[in-house]
Amino acid sequence: MEAIDIEHDLVVVEEFDALYVLTPTAITNPLPSLLNMNPPTMDVHRPRCRTKGILHSAVSAAVSVVLSLPFMSRLPLTQGGRRSIEVGVAELEAKDDEGVKKYPAKQHARKVTKELGTDNGLIYLPGQLESTWEDSDQGPPFRQRRYFYYLTGADFPGCSVTYDIAADKLTLWVPFTPPATVLWFGNTPSPEDCLARSDVHDVKYIGEMAAYLGSRLATVKTLYALRASQLPKFDGFERIRSSLKIDVTSLRPAMDEARLVKSEYEIAMIRRANEVSSTAHKKVAALLRGMKNECEVEAAFLSACTAANARAQAYPVIVGSGPNASTLHYNSNNESLAGRQLVVLDAGAEWACYASEVTRTLPIGPKSKFTTEARAIYDLVHKMQDEVIQRIKPGVVFRDLQLHATMVAVKGLLELGILCGGTADEIFQNGTGAAFFPHGLGHHVGLDVHDVLSRDLLRPAGEGMWGKRRPIGPQSVRAMVKQAMKESVIPTPVPSSPTTSSSSTATSQQQPSTPPNSPPTKTTAPPLPPRPTPPPSPPPMEKTGVEARTEEVTIRVTSPSQPPSPPSSPTKGSPNRKNSTKDSSNTETAATASGNQPQGQSQPESSSQPTQPEQQQQPPKPPQKKGKRTPHTTLQTGMVVTVEPGVYFCKPYIEAYFLRRPEHANYLDAEALDRFWGVGGVRVEDCVLVTEAGCENLTTAPKGAELLKMMGFA
Repeated sequence: MEAIDIEHDLVVVEEFDALYVLTPTAITNPLPSLLNMNPPTMDVHRPRCRTKGILHSAVSAAVSVVLSLPFMSRLPLTQGGRRSIEVGVAELEAKDDEGVKKYPAKQHARKVTKELGTDNGLIYLPGQLESTWEDSDQGPPFRQRRYFYYLTGADFPGCSVTYDIAADKLTLWVPFTPPATVLWFGNTPSPEDCLARSDVHDVKYIGEMAAYLGSRLATVKTLYALRASQLPKFDGFERIRSSLKIDVTSLRPAMDEARLVKSEYEIAMIRRANEVSSTAHKKVAALLRGMKNECEVEAAFLSACTAANARAQAYPVIVGSGPNASTLHYNSNNESLAGRQLVVLDAGAEWACYASEVTRTLPIGPKSKFTTEARAIYDLVHKMQDEVIQRIKPGVVFRDLQLHATMVAVKGLLELGILCGGTADEIFQNGTGAAFFPHGLGHHVGLDVHDVLSRDLLRPAGEGMWGKRRPIGPQSVRAMVKQAMKESVIPTPVPSSPTTSSSSTATSQQQPSTPPNSPPTKTTAPPLPPRPTPPPSPPPMEKTGVEARTEEVTIRVTSPSQPPSPPSSPTKGSPNRKNSTKDSSNTETAATASGNQPQGQSQPESSSQPTQPEQQQQPPKPPQKKGKRTPHTTLQTGMVVTVEPGVYFCKPYIEAYFLRRPEHANYLDAEALDRFWGVGGVRVEDCVLVTEAGCENLTTAPKGAELLKMMGFA
């Protein structure tokens, strides 16, 4: 660090009583003095002028403070009884990512190559360019392409990346920023900067890439790209294109497989994103009592994230109070909190492009306004989540967790009198619980908040959506129950291995014997929101090892040929409201075991069904043949998934799709529902890491009884 000559008439140093004065000899290297916290030795050879010395010392102290800010941001300045000064940024930003060094780009590239199953070829991915809105010179905030980022860790525009598979050489190509651009927009990282941050083999300016590609593509077997629109664009490419094998179908499935199980670096980033989001949720809970509008809740959350240097949000903030809490992706965030019981805050920040997703439901107003109905639903939803998280471990079928959460909800709503006229098993198998839990239990989290292959988690009901975006209705619940029954081991003439036989005996009393087969009601129901129609037969599923589950089964199927029939006469809740079963609830049935399966990650259906192809049972799968990928319906070590159960009282939805249909209306108490419409909805959501021993909850925001106690509602 260069010495700086300063000539000032006066320097005012605030909090001077807590700072030691540093002589010029210490200015050039302020860190040792700060760490030592001892006054530097005075130079006895210098003339001593009291006035000049004081001014000189003041200047020295000021310069020392300025030059040492990067160090002081993490050092409290204390001495004996003197007052302590915290110099630095907010608490949320103060933490370094311990143990995290360079971005593991090489590791990720090699994982992708393993999934491709090839030893020759060139992977080419362009990064995102800056863009502007139509008819404007302004544009949206820059967001890097996630597949590109996975191989580079570079989060600025105008880059590309190549990976020479045979040579095992990963090269990041970055733009050169001319001085005029620096004047207006600042500089971009240099090749040296990128090499220091990302574990790549080489970083070069993108102007050299055309020559490299023209030379290298003449010798490789295949050029791999995500899609045709992302092929290289340089003079001469069209001339060599005809002699080059171009593959735009294999790379994305391979990268999806590689991204599914997170590396240590990725877990550290997701953990950090959750820390920021959790602290912001805690701040909102502490300030909520003084807020009047949903927009204030959103502003408080964003403020806390920005103060932690996490400006990007993983998804738009959801702040829904009262009836708005029953809209899953409500985003107006502008209504008054007055007269409402609860507010759902669903918000998560990004950290270094990695997402988090956290939801908390907060009581509004004084304790007297936290009604018995609101508290009952609040406790029920937290029970759903607690029981699911306790069952998470490698080998567990995610669908079974969905079914378990659904059964917990059905039992709780029966106790509250909202459901009636049948047993929990009957109502559960009928799919009526979908009226109140109408979405998927969760999804993967990574570089995207709804990360790759999330749709696999709830096959066959998964189609193309997941999490709260995946509507699940009565038919979806029945399909999952039916699938679970197929995968449960029931004695059959088909030979099975000794292991399968023993496990099948152990679970034959746990799993429902057969699923309900009620006919679809879509022909008479109002049309659903846009949603793919389930195929006539579910896609091939992997064996999930239901037979190996150890938790008790909470559902018993009473008839192998038909679903439980509703009561012959309407119960006290027979409504004259519109009710049709919206086929949009995707929650897992508690009927399936709690999801504690000792067996491996993804497997074909139980070994008692030899027609299904066998699949590997170890978490890290070897490269799959193109087009033969197996859906990942079971949890593996290193996955990060959300667990986000909820219970909602969406009046238009329940009236239109359930209260109008006798097969569901006979299980609903309309008078009881009238007491609960004002609750709106309750949801709780955490990000959970699957570990070898079970799981780790990465979300630390207070919830349940702890949150209520913090807010004065315990």
